[in-house]
Amino acid sequence: MTDAGPTTPAPPTGPTPPAGPAPAERRRGVGYSTYAITVLVLLLTITMIVFVVQNDQRVNIWLFGSTHNMSLAGALAASAAAGLVIGLLIGLITQIKVRKELRQYRRGKHPAQQTR
Repeated sequence: MTDAGPTTPAPPTGPTPPAGPAPAERRRGVGYSTYAITVLVLLLTITMIVFVVQNDQRVNIWLFGSTHNMSLAGALAASAAAGLVIGLLIGLITQIKVRKELRQYRRGKHPAQQTR
């Protein structure tokens, strides 16, 4: 056996990384969006509570054919609560529709997946 001397490693064969620094990537995932929306909702809620508490005079409210004498704060709080419930119901309807379409995709029965 003869020693041929030092050997050099073969160059790598495969994709080579790009020359130069990689571009800075800003990842905005669900966590960031959820945090931002939560902070925004909290600020709006606090603002609404302050507004309701500052309006404590009594007013006449006509509701469903009858007149009620109640505090403006109570009327504002009730209307905000009703708006919240209506908004949640509208969101629920949309969510049910999307879940139904997703179920159809998973089963392969969605019209977009049908071949003619």
